[in-house]
Amino acid sequence: MNATARYRDFFHGMFTWISGLSEAENASTLDDIHRFWAADARIITAGHVRAAGIEELRKHFGIYPQQYEEVEIREPYYTYLESGDEVVIEYDILIRGRRHEDAVGDEGTGRQEFRVIAIFSITDGRISEMRQVSGVRAGDA
Repeated sequence: MNATARYRDFFHGMFTWISGLSEAENASTLDDIHRFWAADARIITAGHVRAAGIEELRKHFGIYPQQYEEVEIREPYYTYLESGDEVVIEYDILIRGRRHEDAVGDEGTGRQEFRVIAIFSITDGRISEMRQVSGVRAGDA
């Protein structure tokens, strides 16, 4: 295994799991969350804590079947960098909501694409923190 990409398979698995959460039979369970996330893990978006700890992560991922018809995290990533137990990934995520009204720039499909830059901290083989920023893709290359 390439020492500079030791977590690549881990993130492929985690993003595949997230992409499947919009299907009701794949609703997040604590076992699924524990596979990828530490018990005290945090998700921070644009400087705001969105989830802290397993119970909040379960609630965060638990909304996917109700809110999203489709979630796709696109590979290959634009950027994938590892430094020790820190991983930086830049990727696109496509989201189609269950309600198709009022989505900006989606031409009535309810489908939006976002560019995300995320910095992950890994502790004992699980994500202990995810810091991310994102923006709507509006025709950028």
